[in-house]
Order: sequence, then C-alpha cells, then structure tokens
Amino acid sequence: MKANLPPVLLHLLIKDAYGEAKAVFRREPLQRHYELLSAIGVEYLGGEQMGGYFVASYRNKLPVHLHAGALAHFSRTGNCNEFFLNHGEIDSPLEAGLIQASEDRTKAGLGRALAACALLARRALAEPPAMICCPPPPNDPFPYGDLVPLGFLLRALNLVPAGQLTGTRSSIQELLLSKRNGELWAFHTGRLVTATDSVLILRALPQPFAIEALERFSDGSGGYYPQLWSSIKEPGRMVRTEAVSHWCQSDFGTTCLVRGLRAQAGLAERTPLMYLEERFEQRSALYFANPYLVDWALAEAIRRDERADELKARLLEELLASRNDNFSFGLYDIALSTALAILTMAALGYRGRVLRLAQLRLLEMIEPSGVWAASSPFYSSCVSKLRVERNPQFLEINGTFHELSLYRDEHRMIGTALAAEALAEPCSPEVGDIPPHTRAQPSGQPSGAWISLSENRQAPRVRCPRFLERYRCHTHAEYISEFALPAYAGELVSR
Repeated sequence: MKANLPPVLLHLLIKDAYGEAKAVFRREPLQRHYELLSAIGVEYLGGEQMGGYFVASYRNKLPVHLHAGALAHFSRTGNCNEFFLNHGEIDSPLEAGLIQASEDRTKAGLGRALAACALLARRALAEPPAMICCPPPPNDPFPYGDLVPLGFLLRALNLVPAGQLTGTRSSIQELLLSKRNGELWAFHTGRLVTATDSVLILRALPQPFAIEALERFSDGSGGYYPQLWSSIKEPGRMVRTEAVSHWCQSDFGTTCLVRGLRAQAGLAERTPLMYLEERFEQRSALYFANPYLVDWALAEAIRRDERADELKARLLEELLASRNDNFSFGLYDIALSTALAILTMAALGYRGRVLRLAQLRLLEMIEPSGVWAASSPFYSSCVSKLRVERNPQFLEINGTFHELSLYRDEHRMIGTALAAEALAEPCSPEVGDIPPHTRAQPSGQPSGAWISLSENRQAPRVRCPRFLERYRCHTHAEYISEFALPAYAGELVSR
C-alpha cells in the first residue's frame, strides 16, 4: 500500500507460458505509456467497473518477461509491485524502466539477428543458396536468384563491429565481387546484368565507379530502366517479346534506389525531385511484391535531400497511418513489411517511440532457429494468351492477362538481414510520437489520420482512403494486380 492511495487486491494465475493477473483498482487506469508494456511482455486486456472499483486484467508472456528481467540482472523487479500499487498508472520512474527494458531487448535481439546472419553467411559460402521462383501451376518451382540475397546479407554483416566476423564478411564480399559482370550484377549467376539487382547489391558495396556504371540504364529523363533490351539477341540485353514488353520502361523502385546511392556517394543528381513527386500517388515497381519495399526505396531516394521535406512528410503520414494495432505493418509477409517500415521511418528521420515499438514487435516474430520468416519480396509477370479462372497467379491487368511468378526467400537471408538492419536503427523512445487513434471517414481522411488495421486475414476490409488500400492487401497477388502492375502493364499504359 502506498501513501494517499487505497490498497490494491491482486490475483495472479499461471497458465502454461502466461501469467494472467486481475487487479482491483480505485478506477480505470489512464493507460498512459501502456504501449511500453510490450517491452516486458505485458498486455492490458481491459476491465470492468464493479461498484466503486475497477477490475483490470493483464496478461504476461512469461518467457519475454523473464528475459527482460535477466537482461537487467533483475535490478528492476520492484517495478512490478510499484505498477500495481500505483493502481496501474505508469509514472516517470516506471516509464524510464520500461524504456530501458526496450533498449536492452532490442540490443539483445540485434545480437541474435547478426549471429543468425553470420550462420547464414557460412552456409552460403559452403553452398550458395538461391531464391525459389514460384511460377503459376502446373509449372514447378525452381531455384533462381543466388546473388541479390547475398547483397542483403553483406549489408547486415557490415553492421558487425570491426574485428568481429571479419573473415566471414570478407568472404561474402569476395564471393559477390567474383560474380560481378563488369561493374554490375545479375539476379542469378551467369544471367543478364540488371540495374534493379545491381542497386540492391550496391547497398552493401557502394563503389562510386559502379554506381556511375548504372547510367547505362538511364532513360535520359531522370528514370532508370531495370534492364536493357533489343529486338534481336545482343550481349547484355534481353530480347523484347510481347510477353515481357512491359519490362521495357523506366522503373520507379530502381530509380529511387539509384538516386539514393548517388546521393550517398556524393555524385551529381540525375533524378529531379519533381520526378518522384509526380509519381508519388501511383508509386510501385515492376519487380517489388511489397508496398513497403517501394516506400523504403523512395525514402532512401530522399533521405539526404533537404528540399524533400514535403514529400517526406507525405510518405511518413501514409506509412504511419498503415500500421497495425500492435505496431506491426502489413497483412502478408508481416515480418518483412515491419522491418522495411522501420527502415523507412528511420530514413525519414522519424525515430521516436513508434519505431521502438515496431522493433519490439519485430522481435516477437523471430523463429526458434533465430531467423525471421520466409517471404517473397520480388515478383515478375509475363503477358499470357491464356485465361485461367480461379488461379491467383493469373492476373487480369488493364485488359491483358499476366502469369505471375513470385520469388521466395526460402533460406530467410533477406528477411533476417533486413530485420538486423531494422533492429540496429537507433531511436529515442522517450519521444511520444504516436499519432492519435482516429478513424478516417469513408469520403476522405483528416490530416494525420491513424487507421486501425488488423493482421487478421479473416477480418473484413475496413473502408479507408485510397492511399491506404495498397497496405490493406492480404496477398501478394492482390497487391500486384491492384497496385504494382497496373502502372506498367496493359492496354491503358503508354509505352
């Protein structure tokens, strides 16, 4: 019992890996700073008024709670009692303790992520793995894409302090350099060099001369082609056919990453800011199967541009409005989407409590083996003369039919590497920057609107502004057919 406060009655029941607590308080808690309870595995379940008292319910994920305690050397065990004696209110000392717990858990999670990356790297050196291309049935999946995942992995390994894993990191770098064709790379060993695959690898090897070599893919108007082509077979070019003619145009995602790399390397700007602003509302990419991958690419393009404050604000507002109730992002490939959303926030300079809460949510998605879930970051499509009903990998886009192939990161290299990058992002969780929980009207949205979304795949789609619909898709095919491909394919697109 605390001075000036009535006593508290607490009942705790342990069930499997959870502790279920009910507390009788003098009134309903204000829930200020309650979002930080996830740092110690605690969740508020609500409660009910009973006479002159309020009965509050909490659930405690014991493995997380005990791990948080161990990281603190059990120096804050009294905070649990203090929380209940405060009638469920989080005061400044308790807030500080929860923030420190979030710091400890994120740091430990980063260490685990980097250890997983090191293990994946050693496996890759023994037998380089490839992504799995999943074409429409009845075609069988096959290995394809053994270089780009190594670029993501090397980028994560570059986070390791000097002197640690030096040999492993150097070996992955040497492997990638040995697979280079001239200054640049293909998606798979021995295949066509592309700008899209090269920019993804150059994030880990940002050599100015190689970045300059990307100018061969420039369209002369600020954009970049994903690959070069010709009507007949020529070295370094794909043969343009009706099936892949929509590949032969500038790609927004590739252009964004090239712009970001040039700015990072101190090279002259080739893509005007207006180019990005004009394409903002319809932003998508020819080969990116996730809206957060596109947002991340755009954030990288403008992170160093002092003239882009308005565009940064627009992108950030849409990103924050898309988050799920539990601070994850996306309704499919949620771990990948959440990691990319964290990296996007950081690139835009938004490093407050939301970023930390997303990091904590990302930590909960780690698999028992220490890696993050398999995902499908990339796709490709070919125009088809067939129309196959009830097959989600046959899409109708602007009057034409497309066969959709997804590229699955079965070895978890990309997802785990991006998780490591996301957990490494510094933030200031004491900054309470959580947007207000308001729901936009169907006819539009107020400035700064926060739309409550859900990971539940069975939940009905919430009516929300068009800009949020890109984040509400439940499958890759839904996103690609409604948002990614329409800007590039079909009768309505001018080539």
